[in-house]
Amino acid sequence: MAEASPPPEAVAHDDLCPVCHLLLYDPVRTQCNHLLCGSCMAQWADASSTVEIMPSSLNLDHSQFDPNYDPANELMSLEANCPMCRSRTTASLDDGLKRILEARYPATYAERRAEEEAVRVGDSGVEGMVILIGNKHRLVSGVEEGNKHDWTFFVRLSRPEIVEEVRVHLHPTFRPPRVVLHRPPFEVRRLGWGFFNIEADIILKEPYSWVTDGDKRTRRPSLTLDWLLRIEGRGKQGRVRTKVRKIEAEQMDIDEHVDEGRASPVSWPHMEDEDL
Repeated sequence: MAEASPPPEAVAHDDLCPVCHLLLYDPVRTQCNHLLCGSCMAQWADASSTVEIMPSSLNLDHSQFDPNYDPANELMSLEANCPMCRSRTTASLDDGLKRILEARYPATYAERRAEEEAVRVGDSGVEGMVILIGNKHRLVSGVEEGNKHDWTFFVRLSRPEIVEEVRVHLHPTFRPPRVVLHRPPFEVRRLGWGFFNIEADIILKEPYSWVTDGDKRTRRPSLTLDWLLRIEGRGKQGRVRTKVRKIEAEQMDIDEHVDEGRASPVSWPHMEDEDL
């Protein structure tokens, strides 16, 4: 005789998201003290066209440049109008409540995790990725004239596990002028006297591709970002939100125009400068 299925868990009204009306998953708390799912807050902020969306990391102290900082959290940390009271706010993950809900409703929370993963990837296989690109800077004293800037160029990604390598193109006066980084942290540190443009080619592992407005059957493994080196203050960074897609072999046409030495630029939705 088959075992009877356990009765469904009754979720208290206060533990439901006011947007999707399901159990709160990765709950975030707004500054106006409203609770909702992290994905619901991200979608609301993304869809809001009445206010300027600013990354909440502007309020973070980046002077330490924590290597464990996860740009994926940017998706839940956008500044927008609260969907409940319409006041301008940001939201942060409530870890304590997350642990309570997971313990209180283990089966339902597992179901929500599967649902969120399915929604995140979607039928098309398109996923969001956040990239932080920029440079740290420190003014150096006691060195020869003309070499007073100690800088570190960096690229941080919310999905570093699907990145094959990052190719960094420096000014031709540096030796070597081209640096290939195969694992995080994707950083290049140098001592120099002036500013210049740095190009970074971000190459994805197979079968991932950057999503563009063109043919979705063509795999585009390379995304080129251009960064103007900042040699004032502690440095600056920019935030890029883009999309990637897993393309199966039978669906794939390789982009033959991508040169192995220089990757073709791919556009991204938007990029924002932030002071560090």
